[in-house]
Amino acid sequence: MTWLPWIILALVISFTLWCAAELGRSVLWARQALLRGEIKKRPRGWLINWLGFESLYSAIEGRSLTEGEINSAAAKRIETLLAPLTDAVLVVDAKDLLRLANPAAKTLFNLTESDLGESVVPLVRSADFIDLVRRVRREGRAGETILLHRAPLADAWIQAAGARTDPEAFGEGAVIFVLTEVTALKRLQAMEREFVTNVSHDLRTPVTILRGYAETLADDHEKMSPADRTRFLQKIVGSVGRLQGLVEGLLALASLESSTDQMLREPQALHKACREVAEEFDARCRAAGVALELKLEASEAAADPVQARRLIQNLIENALAHAAGATRISITTHTKPTGVILEVEDNGAGVAPSEISRLFDRFYRTDKSRRAGGSGLGLSIVRQVAELHGGSVVAENARPHGLRVTVTLPQI
Repeated sequence: MTWLPWIILALVISFTLWCAAELGRSVLWARQALLRGEIKKRPRGWLINWLGFESLYSAIEGRSLTEGEINSAAAKRIETLLAPLTDAVLVVDAKDLLRLANPAAKTLFNLTESDLGESVVPLVRSADFIDLVRRVRREGRAGETILLHRAPLADAWIQAAGARTDPEAFGEGAVIFVLTEVTALKRLQAMEREFVTNVSHDLRTPVTILRGYAETLADDHEKMSPADRTRFLQKIVGSVGRLQGLVEGLLALASLESSTDQMLREPQALHKACREVAEEFDARCRAAGVALELKLEASEAAADPVQARRLIQNLIENALAHAAGATRISITTHTKPTGVILEVEDNGAGVAPSEISRLFDRFYRTDKSRRAGGSGLGLSIVRQVAELHGGSVVAENARPHGLRVTVTLPQI
């Protein structure tokens, strides 16, 4: 029986190795549950029961579930706090996965609930934003103005500011961003730069003409023929008129924007302004070969007399100056229960469809307006007057050709 001790030794070694493997499996499960929050199927067997590990495993599972519930509740509280914000808020984790997006962010990036947990790279479609994410992880915080390409939505400029966020909530390497859309500001800055360029040119041209002709008259007045003196004076008067129109446009716009006084509303003021302004423009229209037609429907609609005249003047001025080839300008009013509708239509060349939406933007000028020397303020003043009355204004190309501007003033 010399082989019996060897059998016993082999059994003891096998049992020891099996116990070590079971204990190793138990320790691994506990580490994953405690350190990573990964709750898998718990180890079972007589050894686990004999060592009393069942109660320990139950405590570990209870703690892990409690921590998960705490994290979930914290995430819900964060979402609730961020929901009313008008600025977009995003949280991106260390793997570039989108962990949180408030309603403003979902609107900005056209996101859905199913996008949460997905890679942020194809969702934002901006290499500059992804570079900013990397910078924030390295430096702790950073900010930048970024252009987002959001097809089929319109492109948008955003002011993005990011910082590292709480690792307990979203893990190590997670970053949070607050994004403010500044598209309107960017557009305004571009229009202002364009306006400065245009106004500088518009001012320089008449001032140069004024100086040249005035100096010539001053130096050679006695030697000039009466015809030359008359021609020079007409050039000076024309240049002064251009300067006056530009300055009056700027002053009118500034006056409308800074006006805080209650407007004086008078019945029939709009129709009275239509008749008076049309009479004032009659000679100029006939000289330009343009028939000015009035089709006014009887109405008691009230408007501010001064602002009503300003409205009609700018609409007729715009049509005369920029409606290339026009032979007719019609002014029509329609009375509705909610107010009065004013339409000013010409039969000129119209406006390119791509420019229609920007006609009422301050300082914006179409290519034809630039050639005609306009300042880009006339239709902006029309919009300001309409809004001051609580109304609105739109433009559209008329058929078969021409432009129709429709102003709606509510009944007060």
